[in-house]
This record gives sequence, structure tokens and C-alpha cells, in this order.
Amino acid sequence: MIVIFDVDGVLIDVSKSYHYSIKDTVEYFTGKEANLDELRDIKFTFKINNDWDASIAGILYVSSGLILEDFKDEFSKFSSSLDDFYKFAIVYGIKLPDYEELVEYFEERYKIHRTKEELIISKETLEKIKNKADKTGVITGRPFDDLDFSFKYFDLYKYFNLIITEDDIPQPNLRKPSAYPMKLFFEKVSYKEPVFYIGDTSADKEMVENFNEETGKNVNFILFENQHNKDIKTKYKVSSDKELLEILK
Repeated sequence: MIVIFDVDGVLIDVSKSYHYSIKDTVEYFTGKEANLDELRDIKFTFKINNDWDASIAGILYVSSGLILEDFKDEFSKFSSSLDDFYKFAIVYGIKLPDYEELVEYFEERYKIHRTKEELIISKETLEKIKNKADKTGVITGRPFDDLDFSFKYFDLYKYFNLIITEDDIPQPNLRKPSAYPMKLFFEKVSYKEPVFYIGDTSADKEMVENFNEETGKNVNFILFENQHNKDIKTKYKVSSDKELLEILK
């Protein structure tokens, strides 16, 4: 058995780290106060898996001057890719920061907030899964430096055989939901069924589906449920360590 985890929203609660960093970044580049709940609404409504990109969407929202529902109606036409985000900016006359500058500022803010993170899945459960599985791993959209801090902070490295991060993805269009991150994982680990991927977003689910379709494999997706993803339809859903262990039996 092979068990692979997403990090944010599965292994680690990032609601007080990455989400606060989105808010800080939006406020810095717009010079205006931003509502965290509204920024989260945009991130989850449009299934923006990357928080740098979610910050761009937040800047567009605050700069547009539109009320939330009107912005969502307009932005829905431009929400399929980061390139489209920039097209929205052109149409609405919004000046966006250089992407690398935004990433640099975001990461500075994350370093301030990152010690507020908490584990979602206990170390005891991770130990049980590690002992039961042939291989365990991580496929995450986090940059390596961010993951490295948190994995050292919580002492998580010992539970995983292989980790794929944002730094392993050569270009944005190969991030989740592309099958590329999972293909890269199985270039380094021999495929052996059953395989489970535990994620919490549509991008996680679609990555698994795309991988299965493109390779003819049969990776099972397990949704780790929270208040933002209950609309995602999938065979396996869990909301606790106990439920996860039951499925992995």
C-alpha cells in the first residue's frame, strides 16, 4: 500500500498562517483593508489552490471596488488560470504587482505567521500509517522552504519516504490539478496498489483523476473534509484520524 498526503488542510491547519498571509499581501499591494472571510470565499469559490495566486485574486477584488457577489460574477469569466487573472486586470484597469515581488512579500509574511500552524492528523496516526504502508509520501503546492520549516517544527520528516513540493514543478500549468506532480512521484517510487491520496481541494481530486486517466492507474482519492469543501463529491470522505485509519485498513 502507498499513502500520499497533501499538506495544507490535511496534515497542517494553515488558516492562521497562509490565509493571514494572503490578507497581509492584499492589503500591502492595494493600500486598503481586506476582509479575511471574503478573501477565503474567493479562494474556495474559484478553487485557487496556490495562495500566491489567491493573493492576486484578492488584489483584483479589493482594487475593483465591487461588492463581493458582483466581483465573483465578473471574475468567473477570468478564473480558469493565472494568465486570465492578468487579463481581468487589463480589462478593469487594475495595476498588479510583479509576480515575483508578490511572492517575496507573501513569503516574508508567512514567516511571521507560520508558528501559528497546528497539526490536523496526529503523529500517532502518521506512525500507524507509516508502519502499515509500503511507502508514504507528500505531494504539496508548498515551496520547499515553507515545508521544511513546518516539517522540522512538527518533526514530520520521519513519517514520509518522498516529498514533492512547488520547487519540483517547472512551470505553473504543471501544478495541481495537472497529473504532473503525481507522475513525478511515481517516477521515484514504484507504483503498488492500493494507492491512496488524501487531499482537501478540487485540485487534489482532479490531479488524481487526471493521473488515473492518463496512466491507466487506480489511485484512490480521500477527501479530508472541512467547512469549505463539503460540496466535493467523492467515494471516500473523512474528517478525523479514526475515519482515515478505518479506510486504510
